[in-house]
Formats: sequence, C-alpha cells, structure tokens
Amino acid sequence: MRWRSDFWVSGLQYLILGLWGLIVLIPLLNLLMLSLKSLPGIVARPFSLPSTLHFSNYVNAWKLGDLGIYLFNTAWMSVLAVAVVLGLGSLAGYVLGRFDFKGNRFLYLVFLAGLALPIQMIAVPYFGMMEALNLINSPWSLVLLYGASGLSFSVFILTAFARNLPTELEEAAWVEGATPTYVYWRIALPLMRPILASVGLFNFVSAWNGFFFPLILLTSRHNMTITVGILSFIGEHLTEWQYLLPALVISMLPPILVFLIVSRQFIRGLTSGALKI
Repeated sequence: MRWRSDFWVSGLQYLILGLWGLIVLIPLLNLLMLSLKSLPGIVARPFSLPSTLHFSNYVNAWKLGDLGIYLFNTAWMSVLAVAVVLGLGSLAGYVLGRFDFKGNRFLYLVFLAGLALPIQMIAVPYFGMMEALNLINSPWSLVLLYGASGLSFSVFILTAFARNLPTELEEAAWVEGATPTYVYWRIALPLMRPILASVGLFNFVSAWNGFFFPLILLTSRHNMTITVGILSFIGEHLTEWQYLLPALVISMLPPILVFLIVSRQFIRGLTSGALKI
C-alpha cells in the first residue's frame, strides 16, 4: 500500500507544478500571440489566435525603436555590473566565511544591512552623487549602482557557501606554502563556481530588468536601456501596441538565453546552496 501512497503524493506534486507552469506560461504565450497580430486584431480580439502572422511587427519594432542600441547598452551594462558583484562579492564572501578576525561579524552585518532597505530610498542622494561625478546620462552610473546594490545579497549567499567549503584542499595548499591569493584563485573560486552562476544570474536579471534608475539617470536615446527605450512606443494619446509587444518579447530573449547557458551551474548552485545554508 505504501507504493500507492507515494504514487498519489507524486501525482499531486506534479499536478501542482503543472498548474503553476500553466499560470506562468499562459500570459507569456498570449503576449507572443498578440505580438504577431495587427493593431486592429490586438484591440478587437486580444485572446484569440492570430488569423495572419505579422512577423513584420518585429522588423518594424527593431528599426523604429532603435532596439539594437538599447540591447547593446543594457547588455554591456548588465555584464559589467555582474562582473563587479561576482569579483567583489566572492572576495568578501570568501574572507568573511573562511577567516576569523576582529570585526568579521560587524562587516558581515554591514553587508546584510543593505538587504533591509529598498534601493529606491537612495535615489535622491545617489542622483546628487552622480551629478557631482558628472555621470548623469552615463550607463556607468548604472554599473556602479547595480554592482554596489547587488553586493548585499551576494555576500550573504557566498559567505554562507564559503563557510561550508571543504578544508582539506586549503590545508594541503597552506602546507605547501601557498599564498592566500593562490588558495582563493585556484582552490576556493573553482569550488564556488555553481553558486557564483546562481548569484550572477540573479544579478544579471535584476540589472537587465531595472527601470526606475535608468529612467531618472539616463536622458538621451543613445544611452537608454531596453526597459526605458521601449517606452517610445507609448505616446500621450496613442500606444503602438503592434510594436510595443514585439519589443517586449525581444527584451525577454537575452535573459532567457543566459539562463539556458548557465542553467546547469545554476541548478547545482541552488541545490548546494540549499544544503549548505
């Protein structure tokens, strides 16, 4: 009788996961269908299948919306922000997790303090700081912002992971006379690769989807990110839905592609993080 109980439990779990998957996928599929319709079809029949596939919507949205420039700006800004977070976060997490020194707990709590407040609260002082540095209307202001704001969460995760790394390899390296830099670079960092992929993906998606700070820090179309740039299809009296919806689909593709590339490491990182934290 036990196998029957396990069968029903497993079936219920798969049923719940399947229903949740439908809840997530149905709006995305509807967005994809709407993006292939003409403007009258979008307005008159938003939930029906398109009678004619208008792939020209994507071509026109790309050309009229300067999406290539926006995607390029968002991509290099997000990649650099992730590099800052992973570089500084892995160093801080390794030091805080592996070395016991005076002030260790205080520094750890300083990093955690960044999780307590929403980032929008620093909008006014940060805008003043960027204005003093002459970085208004510069994507570098976003690189600094997302790189710094992502450290709190990243250090929290990486410190917990570093505390549970096996010590045998490090001890063997110390006996051989290895320096702390060598141990970090050649031993600790490869062991942290799965959790680094998870942290990097979270921060990449956060930087890619950022809207509030790009809206107030960037003023010229040449420097716009994709989330702000596609607002050009929304006018005061008219919204060009036949271009806005394809632009939204295009803006979703790079994060999906990044996830597919790092999915294996991402899943390993989530599993090991759940076990070690």
